Amino acid sequence: MTGKKIAIRTQGLRKAYRVYAHAIDPLVEIIRRAPRHIERVALQSIDLELKRGEIVGVLGRNGAGKSTLLKIIAGTLERSSGDLEVNGRITAILELGTGFHPDYTGRENIFMGGLCLGMSKAEIQSKLDTIIDFSELRDVIDQPFKTYSTGMQARLTFATAISVEPDILIVDEALSVGDARFQMKCFGWIQRLKRRNATILLVSHDTNTITTFCDRALILEGGRVFAEGEAGPISVIYHNLLFGKSETTAPIGSEEAPSQGLENAISQVAVDNVDGSEQPAAEVAPKVRYGSGEARLLDWGLFDEHGRRATLLHSGGNCRFSMRLRCDMDIPALSCGFAIKDRRGTVVWGATNLTSQGVAWEARAGDVLTIACDCKMWLAAGDFFLTLGAAHLHDGKKIDFVEDAIQFRVVGAKGAFTTSLVNLESELAISSEREDVDRISGAAGGC
Repeated sequence: MTGKKIAIRTQGLRKAYRVYAHAIDPLVEIIRRAPRHIERVALQSIDLELKRGEIVGVLGRNGAGKSTLLKIIAGTLERSSGDLEVNGRITAILELGTGFHPDYTGRENIFMGGLCLGMSKAEIQSKLDTIIDFSELRDVIDQPFKTYSTGMQARLTFATAISVEPDILIVDEALSVGDARFQMKCFGWIQRLKRRNATILLVSHDTNTITTFCDRALILEGGRVFAEGEAGPISVIYHNLLFGKSETTAPIGSEEAPSQGLENAISQVAVDNVDGSEQPAAEVAPKVRYGSGEARLLDWGLFDEHGRRATLLHSGGNCRFSMRLRCDMDIPALSCGFAIKDRRGTVVWGATNLTSQGVAWEARAGDVLTIACDCKMWLAAGDFFLTLGAAHLHDGKKIDFVEDAIQFRVVGAKGAFTTSLVNLESELAISSEREDVDRISGAAGGC
């Protein structure tokens, strides 16, 4: 972590709560000088370093310790032990409408929220119009806060919080309820904040948000840092952590007992071709495979317009994604599909039998299914990854899933920016009305 100043550093950070069986037990504990509580550990030995100018994503299941960590960093919760260093002015949006009174108007809450953030009344007054305009709530700004929808409350909360121009911004799922346009507006502001060398700590369950906006990410699990690294690979590990292991079955390819399944969230699985030989080196990408094992993928492939296995596709050409699935149990509502991710791990396309046909597939034990998707490769030039697999329709539990099963490259897109994501086969032309005027003038002169 050299080269840039540290914005946040924690060493051995720990938070534990005392849980008492009866309300009088704390007093009895003091009088008798004997413990009458049990300890519940929310965070255990957290070591982190965040540099100035970074956007770091935090992933984790409910109860993993995300909110506890953010509250300690923000200064609203005391740590039990460990060291914490925060360098810079910090603003936190930890809960929707935190510090806002439901009976006060939006305008009054801006003043109250601004004062809580350390601004003077004169400073808030000078920024009032900017805050209201950003929130897009001018028409209802003098109505009670409790009459706002959750999305409107999120707008006012965020607009007020960012008005202090912090060195460190902490956002805990506060934007998840906003509409897509306002979310993009907020993330645009976050990017501008980053360019001013601010640090952003962003909690979200949406891995696309993490991979799109964050420089790196970490996963909290059981109060500890389970994994940390680049946003793309970390999002894959998190997805595996959520869906990779059923309650009774160890991950596919593992002989371990279910209790040992947590470590398998980052296990790598070898892949075979149809004929049982190793896949070509060019087609092998780092992959994670997981699922309950009720069915198993026998093989899969990416084929060009000539029906040949390929890892190089031409933009605008036809291609096919295919996989074969052997069902070892009855699966009444089966969902199979493919998804394409870019190099950051953001899903840019996906399709299942439900999105294509509108119905789930009823599979029987012993069935061997071929799932094929024919499409036009409208992606622009770049490197991409194909994820594929099968899951239960109703609860989304994965049966056999392979993340980043095939890495492929798209070439040949013409007439588009090199940074374009899609190829629309566009043709741009310029015409001038002056040409028509010159023709009319010339014709008139010839008479």
